[in-house]
Amino acid sequence: MVYYAHKHVLGIVGSPRRGGNTEILVDTIIATAVEQGATSEKVILNELEIAPCQACNGCQRTGSCIHEDDMEQLLPLMEKSEVWVLGTPIYWWGPTAQFKLFVDRWYGIDQRIFQGKQVIAAIPMGGGNDHYARHTIGMIKDICNYLGMNYIETVVAPGMNGKGSVRESTSAIESARLAGMRIMDSC
Repeated sequence: MVYYAHKHVLGIVGSPRRGGNTEILVDTIIATAVEQGATSEKVILNELEIAPCQACNGCQRTGSCIHEDDMEQLLPLMEKSEVWVLGTPIYWWGPTAQFKLFVDRWYGIDQRIFQGKQVIAAIPMGGGNDHYARHTIGMIKDICNYLGMNYIETVVAPGMNGKGSVRESTSAIESARLAGMRIMDSC
């Protein structure tokens, strides 16, 4: 086993379904990185209280969001982690409401927190091909580019209709493992 410099990986699961395909992919990516020497944490957005952005620009005037919610606890985890594994299934060609709510709140965060972060997206879907994920992948890539983050790759798992069905997809699991290995190779 080759050991690399320590990296901290934060898995962010945007699916409301515990133990489902999104969480399995995120867990596989993280576990592989940990096998290579990383440390990790994981959050389930559906279990957090995160209020929607109100477009009030209070964050721009005062430097902090008007909401006092679980984003305050999530921010230090985001800041200390070099790598974020962002997981969301596809709902109607887009991310889940939980995931989009979380991303919308990035507006009020000091943009320096994002600089240089590495991002892997884990995106399972019931649709039979990657085409269904194109809007979500594009959104994440554009946000990463805008905020100065390093988008490493996307693990896409089409045709995942049942809870946990991704376990039966050797190609999806292998893609997730390879993504976890790339975490330790990326700068």
